[in-house]
Amino acid sequence: MALQFNQKHIKRFLPFISIGMKIDELPVDERIIRLIKERGIEQLYPPQAEALKTGVLEGKNLVLAIPTASGKTLVAEIVMINKLLREGGKVVYLVPLKALAEEKYREFKVWESLGLRVAVTTGDYDSADNWLGRYDIIISTSEKFDSLLRHRAGWIRDVKLIIADEIHLIGSYDRGATLEMILSHMVDRAQILGLSATVGNAEELAEWLNANLVVSEWRPVRLKKGVFAHGELFWDDGRIERLPPQWDSLVLSAVKIGKQALVFVNTRRSAEREALNLSSKVYRLLTKPEARYLKELADSIESNPTNDRLKEALIRGVAFHHAGLGRRERTLIEEAFREGWIKAITATPTLAMGVNLPSFRVIIRDTKRYSNFGWSDIPVLEIQQMMGRAGRPKYDKEGEAIIVAKTEDPGELMKKYIQGKPEKLFSMLANEAAFRSQILALITNFGVESFQELLNFLGKTFYYHQRKNMDALHEKAKRIVYFLIENEFIDLDLNERFIALPFGIRTSQLYIDPITAKKFKEAVPKLNENPNPLGVFQLLASTPDMGSLRIKKKEMEDYLDYAYEMEEHLYESIPYWEDYGFQSFLGEVKTAKLLLDWVNEVPDVRILETYGIDSGDLYRILELADWLMYSLIEIYRLFDPKDDVLGFLRDLHLRVKHGVREELLELVRLPQIGRRRARALYNAGFRTVEDIIKAKPSELLAVEGIGRKVLEAIYRHFGAELPKMGERRSRRGTLDDFLK
Repeated sequence: MALQFNQKHIKRFLPFISIGMKIDELPVDERIIRLIKERGIEQLYPPQAEALKTGVLEGKNLVLAIPTASGKTLVAEIVMINKLLREGGKVVYLVPLKALAEEKYREFKVWESLGLRVAVTTGDYDSADNWLGRYDIIISTSEKFDSLLRHRAGWIRDVKLIIADEIHLIGSYDRGATLEMILSHMVDRAQILGLSATVGNAEELAEWLNANLVVSEWRPVRLKKGVFAHGELFWDDGRIERLPPQWDSLVLSAVKIGKQALVFVNTRRSAEREALNLSSKVYRLLTKPEARYLKELADSIESNPTNDRLKEALIRGVAFHHAGLGRRERTLIEEAFREGWIKAITATPTLAMGVNLPSFRVIIRDTKRYSNFGWSDIPVLEIQQMMGRAGRPKYDKEGEAIIVAKTEDPGELMKKYIQGKPEKLFSMLANEAAFRSQILALITNFGVESFQELLNFLGKTFYYHQRKNMDALHEKAKRIVYFLIENEFIDLDLNERFIALPFGIRTSQLYIDPITAKKFKEAVPKLNENPNPLGVFQLLASTPDMGSLRIKKKEMEDYLDYAYEMEEHLYESIPYWEDYGFQSFLGEVKTAKLLLDWVNEVPDVRILETYGIDSGDLYRILELADWLMYSLIEIYRLFDPKDDVLGFLRDLHLRVKHGVREELLELVRLPQIGRRRARALYNAGFRTVEDIIKAKPSELLAVEGIGRKVLEAIYRHFGAELPKMGERRSRRGTLDDFLK
């Protein structure tokens, strides 16, 4: 029965309420209580207590919409462990980002002491991951779990509870549709617990999921909010504080009292520039042990253009954090900030969503950002999430969140972002690309056999719940079904029932956009006629799943010249200067040339400098190229493949994975041998597996990058054991001797 929303279903708390519930009073297994108390937690926060009184422990759905750092994760842990100990089965914990999945995995490992098993899965979209059947708690990104649903993983029928962390991201253009479809599939099959920041229409979201709703503004650490304008700090309680006119005084005053600051800016370059500017002032406030530790930390970071700027700021107590950094660098920064070594971080807004990194003071320097449509205001929901990072539970009695007014009216900023309500969430199934992919999946992977069945399922979505307009949904779905039939993803039988064709089934399993698959299929004749790396890379870069590098005006002529020079290798004609897709095409050529440089072993640093990208960008491009190369091979295999072309594609895939020329392919097939070690072995005269088999261990250990652990892995690969150093043998002790 759908809930009628009134005050008994919507629980709101005033900031002064502080009565919670003692952990001992929880109606759960004693072992859960013991482990929570071992963390030093004796009492629940009020919204946590209220959430656990809603019937969620008895299996009722719940949406919990409370501020950052108010204890959503602990509620989720209590609910999921209670479920597993009482009923068995499995729990799936959905997160939006890989980094968050790893963080939750580390947090939840504590529950393994109760005999439960915890797993994390985030990559490889072409697998049912049957090994997950051995685990009780499965942490997954939404995209990965959607892929598992499409592969009909057998263990999914045992899932008793789905926890959707950051469920408000159902309104995200990029990933909202995926989360919405997962919940539409699972709402009648498992209990749903949605964890959310406060949003404008939490009631609507809860009603869709037939869930109880707890909404609260309560925080364990009091949050002061203010707007800074030219030396005056206007607090939300009416007080005015005077400071030096530069906004960086907000950072310095926090550091001087032994606190830390998070500064949110709107671009990567701003984050880097402000970190360097701040570091020149913060440096004077560091102790000698802090300066020494930060120098050691900076020295441990690999050198490249972005990292060199990071190191320059880091040794002076400040870091920047954005998606252009490598995963290792981001992790180092986060840990050093948590431990208090780094005094301030300048970051793009992704940090507010992706990592649990609270700070005494949060400074929001920018409330506008540039998009394809020009400058626009950052949504209230995002700004309030950034503000929610202020105040560290157990360390601070209060946190401070301050918005900087540069040219804006301070009063307007106060009214909009501090006193205003977050925006409503809207379904992102309106996104044509997401809708297209999901409809194909329903037909090819979920057994939807007719147009009416398709509409029946779509009637379960948040999209329909919000609009209540089946006619519009009917027209939208019909257009996509026609596209899928026309391009042979699906067909209709004489009774107008859907037939899932191999091309459509494989496209959906591979988790690629049907437009990408269509491009791959259309390229098959050109692939057969002229298999070459540049043509393949330009094909990958032209797909909606890859996206290409941006082309700058000053680069256009050079890349156009390059395209004409390499025209015979490209799989599509060069468009005219005036054509709509001209700039996009040159961006594809630029991306293809980057990938060509990568497989020709151009050093990482030179690639970053040549293409004006950061190491994190290179990592993402290579990750996408790896996935799309695999998908291209799988699609090519459906259409009467030629053995030599298939062999070429498989070799090229391996070259993309490792960034090597053809002569190193044999070596990179060995365990723990990547582009650097393979090239070092090759240059030392070990050019084939046969050369390695015949070599003495001491000869291989003399090669740069080949340590004992690497050599042990190679020996294990051949079923042999590496002799201990100094061990005497009657024969030479090579792999060749063993294999004889």
